[in-house]
Amino acid sequence: MFQATEPPPKHAVGDETRQALLDAATRVFLEAGFRAARVRDIAVAAGVRLSAINYHFGGKEGLYLAVLQHHAQLALQHAPLPSPAPGEPLELRFRAFVRALVARMLDPASPSRIASLMVREAANPTPALDVMFERFTKPQSAVLFGMLRELFGPAAEPDLIARAGIGVVAQSMVYVGMRALVDKVRPGFYQRPDGVAELAEHIATFSWAGLQALARERSEHDAN
Repeated sequence: MFQATEPPPKHAVGDETRQALLDAATRVFLEAGFRAARVRDIAVAAGVRLSAINYHFGGKEGLYLAVLQHHAQLALQHAPLPSPAPGEPLELRFRAFVRALVARMLDPASPSRIASLMVREAANPTPALDVMFERFTKPQSAVLFGMLRELFGPAAEPDLIARAGIGVVAQSMVYVGMRALVDKVRPGFYQRPDGVAELAEHIATFSWAGLQALARERSEHDAN
């Protein structure tokens, strides 16, 4: 079972070893996935003894969860959830949310690899998925779902909220999980300096129009 990990006390072996393991494990987990990754390869890539993994993380599972949590924190530090001003219109709040979402997933300036790591994790889930969902995905989803309830009304069906929310997020995720195919459909997209900002505006505009249509459809249905 995966357990949340905490960094060791500084007087133990030092933060440099821990960070070296996180960096090396990130590369190995991205390339091989959790199940195929070998702790010996991670230790060699980090330039440390194999025993350091158990010392700092309690084993492969703890190291994997620590990598996911580390990159999730980096993503949130790079693009925090927006703090809207009181009375800010819903559309502006929605657009700010989408910009932050896309930046967390795709901004090449971000040190985080959480989007690629979570694409792998979602495709081949481990017990770490439950931890990541509760600690990171659920709080972010709550913000998006709250805005959708505001748009659709407090009586909106949970499935409608979920479908709409997943639809918004999926437009970013496809650029992460299907990078090779996207590169064929949109050659050079990942090299464009304004690519991430342009994509965020497209997703926000495209999604907002669709959400408005769903809201009108629901309102008309309720009126009949």
